[in-house]
Amino acid sequence: MLQSLRLAVLCIFMATGSGSACANEPATDEGQAVAPVLAKRGKLILEDDGSLERGGKTVGKFSGTTRIRAGAGLWNRAVDPKIWRSTWNKGLGHTPVASYQGFNADSLIIEVTFRYGVISEPWHTQCFRIAVDDRPNVTGHIVSAWANPNNDFIESGFLLQHIRKQKDKTIIEDMLLDQQPVSIQPEVWYTATLEVVGDEALFRMGNHVAYAKAEQIRMPKNLVSLTMGTTWHEIKRVRIWRAEANPSWPAQKSKVLESRKNFTPTVHNHRKIDNTER
Repeated sequence: MLQSLRLAVLCIFMATGSGSACANEPATDEGQAVAPVLAKRGKLILEDDGSLERGGKTVGKFSGTTRIRAGAGLWNRAVDPKIWRSTWNKGLGHTPVASYQGFNADSLIIEVTFRYGVISEPWHTQCFRIAVDDRPNVTGHIVSAWANPNNDFIESGFLLQHIRKQKDKTIIEDMLLDQQPVSIQPEVWYTATLEVVGDEALFRMGNHVAYAKAEQIRMPKNLVSLTMGTTWHEIKRVRIWRAEANPSWPAQKSKVLESRKNFTPTVHNHRKIDNTER
């Protein structure tokens, strides 16, 4: 408590001079992970604790064949050297992306502890997405799980999406599988968990819940990517497990989803989205 008070006083003092003080300092931590419920954890595929280098053409290698690439956007270590901060500026092309490759799986659990930055420019957006892919066999994303407050590339909300494209980016299928409200605070740590098993996907972050059941989700997976908005965003930890169905899920499903608003999956009208930076 005393340390938190000291930090708050220091931040106020510094902010009077810079207006951006404490951007790298720890904020309130709401990043408590939720226990998997749709799935059961199997073998840990990788744990990214921030120790590996990344950014540009650098490839960080975990044990075995798994690796991380973060070629889109800018990636630098934060004040805590095991926390990675993404940033973006106009003209850089795609917003920051970190991708985890080198495995094959049908079912996965992905857990990411991260935080959004503060909007300080007119073109800034806060956005976080976990995408599960099968590259190069599928152009697009088998499941896109969005915690999107204000990026206009897609609707705002806590979303699940399936999208497949031709090699020339022509849409084959674009389905909005779930859309729920989202409410976030910048500089607060969150832990987002995506569970993908069989034809079901469950996405949770704090009190946010999105769920979908669709045959497209069954497709094989070999890559997980994290996409950020154009404010700074920070990643503290990423863990990816192989998964299997949790036999207790049917009994727990209604309780887990009780706060979720009813949503009928619908063909996604992507043509209404006007943003060329993705």
